[in-house]
Amino acid sequence: MYKRFKIMEIPKTAMILASLAFLSDLSNSITLPTVPLLAIKLGASYEFIGIMVAVSALTRLILVQPIGILCDKINKQFLLMLGFLLFNLNYFMLIIAVKPFHLLIGRFFQGVGSAMFYTAALSLLLISSDKNKGLAVGIYTTMMGIGFSIGPIIGGIMAEKMSYNLCYISSMFIALSAIIIIFLGLPTEKTSPNELNKQTKIVEETKYRKLFKNRDLLVTCIGAFFMSEAIGTDMSFFPIYGNNLSLSEKTIGIILGIRALFSTLVRIPIGKYSEKIGLKRLMMIALLSASIGLFLIPQFSIFWLLTLSISLEGIGFGVFMTSANIHIGKITDDKNKGAAIGLYGIFSGLGSVLNMIILGFIAGAFGVENTFRFTSAMCFLGFLLLLITIIKIKDN
Repeated sequence: MYKRFKIMEIPKTAMILASLAFLSDLSNSITLPTVPLLAIKLGASYEFIGIMVAVSALTRLILVQPIGILCDKINKQFLLMLGFLLFNLNYFMLIIAVKPFHLLIGRFFQGVGSAMFYTAALSLLLISSDKNKGLAVGIYTTMMGIGFSIGPIIGGIMAEKMSYNLCYISSMFIALSAIIIIFLGLPTEKTSPNELNKQTKIVEETKYRKLFKNRDLLVTCIGAFFMSEAIGTDMSFFPIYGNNLSLSEKTIGIILGIRALFSTLVRIPIGKYSEKIGLKRLMMIALLSASIGLFLIPQFSIFWLLTLSISLEGIGFGVFMTSANIHIGKITDDKNKGAAIGLYGIFSGLGSVLNMIILGFIAGAFGVENTFRFTSAMCFLGFLLLLITIIKIKDN
């Protein structure tokens, strides 16, 4: 009877990693409703806020590949603990910040910590879940989504009822609890030298050039470039837009939490029925959904209409992330899967970095509401590019 419950077949390491993913996204998302508002209170311009967010994304983009190589050479548990320690340095900088520049230093720590934790966690997850990788990854990403859903709500309530610093102190304790779990509960697993040599050889052989000839992969990477802009806009500029509408930190946190909840809920059904609907079609639908949601946000000031609008973007993000990951798995073989995921991450990171810098200047020159309109247009452009590319692939 227990064989029906496949979750019981997931290794202990994978379940611990899922709990760590929950704690990571919970601690980070608790700060979401307040960081942009704190920057404004310290005298930061909209341009600075755009650059501040871009610093974190750029740091993670630059370090993902080197840390991925390092991850195969040293103990992954050490990288996981170091990632959470760097998260805490970011939270500490938020507590002591008296100038906007201090937030910039914190975002750098955040970017390095994210690159370390998520790279090491995913690597260890795939190694430890030999037979049930799909289920293990599904549980892992769902736990991330749950943490990201409740974090903004908790952070918003704390900020409104108590103080911003209490949010950051709470995040520090959550990160410390994760370090304790890693130290006491996570089994030590190391990559063998043969596996390391094999992985290094694969990276040397591909060098991304062959991947650029894979048009199906480029479709996914183009979509990732534009979709990364959508979530970055919501997480960075929606708290400011909500504050301009006189929404409380609690209300802003609830809206962001509901958005993340909808994004999480669609992932399992999309994974189950993606074959019937079509992966490329799903990616196009996702970009269109995000474009519509972003366009609607600045049209409203009522709670439920704002929530509905931003949730459309969240649904689009959840659909795209799930379908894109499945698509990469299907169109690449085992020899270049890692390089393909790396290329996907590069496109996603570039989209986030460039968009944040541009949005900072748009917000300063034309108003925060126009950041949503700009990103909406970019997502619709991504939808059109995917449509044209897919048509050309079919014609060929």
